Amino acid sequence: MIHLKKNDKIIIVIAVAIIIVAGVGIAMYNPPEETITEGENEKNTYLVEWDIMSGSSSMISDYAGKKSPYEGTYSISQANIKSIKFNLTWIDDKAFLGRLGRDTLILEVTTPDGDVFEESAQSAVKSKFGNVELELFVGSTPPTESIEADDEYDAEDQLNQEPYYDDKWMNEEFTIRVGCNVGEILGNIRPRDKGNSFDLEISYEYYHASLIEETKETGLDDNFDDFRDEGEGPPYLSMIIGTGCGRFV
Repeated sequence: MIHLKKNDKIIIVIAVAIIIVAGVGIAMYNPPEETITEGENEKNTYLVEWDIMSGSSSMISDYAGKKSPYEGTYSISQANIKSIKFNLTWIDDKAFLGRLGRDTLILEVTTPDGDVFEESAQSAVKSKFGNVELELFVGSTPPTESIEADDEYDAEDQLNQEPYYDDKWMNEEFTIRVGCNVGEILGNIRPRDKGNSFDLEISYEYYHASLIEETKETGLDDNFDDFRDEGEGPPYLSMIIGTGCGRFV
């Protein structure tokens, strides 16, 4: 058995007391809350995902004559347009036996930029059904870069600005023209064939954004909170107790 002098015992007791107090201090320590000054608010990160949505207008039903083509205008009150489709249909009302003198309808679309696109088709044999489709591709997928914002409302405001917002051709007029070439043979034999009725359906696709808030990774300070919640001390106190210094008390 080791015999210690009185002064050595006092020194050991004081050292152990200091270690215990330090361990208790570490266990009870709460880090001060970080103060954020005005203008330095932490930003949230929002991921941007784009979905393709569809919309359509009411059906245009009118008449295209061989000497008086139909003319009208059309506009779309939607931003971030992907494409616009024009679908023209009709039933030839004067084709003889469904074969001779079938009408040809011509669909012409002029964009707000002045570009002209044209498609035509002749009515089908027997059914006398006619169909012309014309599709215009307007814009590509908007950027998917994440947005740094104070909150969701701020992020949505940024979505309504470039480069996420594209208002090309929004509320601008397209000029639509539908002409009719009647079948030459029956056009001479049946002068009553002056044109054809038609239906025109206009539909479009556009990009719609969804915001997803990015979650933050757990910091180191949360580990201390876990120890306090479970009634345990931090690893430093376990190391102090494990040294066996308490044997000298």
